[in-house]
Amino acid sequence: MDLNRQSASLYVHIPFCTQRCSYCDFYFVTTKYGHDKFVDALCLEITQVAQNFPDTRLYTVYFGGGTPSRLSPQAIAQILMQIHTCFDTHSVCEITLEANPEDITATGLEELKNAGITRISLGIQSFRDEELRFMNRCHSSEQASHACSLVHAAGFTSWSLDLIFGIPGASTQGWQDNLQRAVETGVPHISTYSLTIEPRTPLHKQIQRGIIKPAPDEQVADQFQQAMVTLKSIGFEHYEVSSFARPKHRSEHNTRYWHHTNYLGVGPSAHSFWWQDGRALRWENVRNLRAYTEMVTKEYSPAGSRETLSDHDLTRERIMLALRTSEGLDLEHLRKRYGFDLIGHKQKELEKMVLQGLIIQHGTCIRLTTKGMHVCDGLTTELWPG
Repeated sequence: MDLNRQSASLYVHIPFCTQRCSYCDFYFVTTKYGHDKFVDALCLEITQVAQNFPDTRLYTVYFGGGTPSRLSPQAIAQILMQIHTCFDTHSVCEITLEANPEDITATGLEELKNAGITRISLGIQSFRDEELRFMNRCHSSEQASHACSLVHAAGFTSWSLDLIFGIPGASTQGWQDNLQRAVETGVPHISTYSLTIEPRTPLHKQIQRGIIKPAPDEQVADQFQQAMVTLKSIGFEHYEVSSFARPKHRSEHNTRYWHHTNYLGVGPSAHSFWWQDGRALRWENVRNLRAYTEMVTKEYSPAGSRETLSDHDLTRERIMLALRTSEGLDLEHLRKRYGFDLIGHKQKELEKMVLQGLIIQHGTCIRLTTKGMHVCDGLTTELWPG
């Protein structure tokens, strides 16, 4: 992995959504107006960021949200043109756009391909209507299947779909049906996420009021195990806790995140991370569309918060990110780049984890077993420096 400080990934946050999903805590707006004004402001910020980070070479571009597919293909093309104008994009190997099934059309997909999108990530979440209604998704099971067919027929180099497990009341057979229907689409990449109850979301409020009872931990663990067994048995690589891919179809953009490399974020609420003189900076844009647009238009930085990460912060992040991947954590790299001797400081914890079958150690590398994947977060914190 190239760690040149002048190389980076670019994340583009598109905040528009049709309606709020019950579990979502990402920044979004449901207004149908102001798309053009936002795109103009976004293009201005792209120019400003490129000027602040001159000669930066991009490797991946990712449109996330929100729902990027709420913008027209023409607007996406305008944004991409600005990116190509302002940055060195000769090394870009992947340009992903998140899309919801209700926005997908054959014509729109062709226009997105012509604009330069190389990968579509479909927010399916479930192929079962009762689960889609529970999550307050806009699309139906029929629309989900149709969108997959259209993306497959459009001939994208790679594409992905998301599924959510651990939904209250969902059966083991229902989750198996979701996995089977996903596989039958021919999709080469599947991301599976446990339904997370985030504060201040409609789902969180429903649980607080006793309207909904969360799925038992045993159900969540069983469904995660189902996903691992089912997808690995038919040739998918389980290359990160939540990510499964056919060979040569891993997400290049997310892989760079997990390798702790530079990324720049544009758009409201977008995060950035940048290595500088052995330390790293992180900043987040304001989480308000109107404030963001006004600030960028007046040529002010839209960053709402900034921090310089300490050595401990960076070490903890590196351990957390690496252990999520099938490659695992290179202990020698951790010692040389981050200055932390994990074996010297955490030998007893490592030996215990190996005996419990949670971690495998090969030379200077440790990685999680399938059993360890279930308790990844807990293992990570046990290995953090004090």
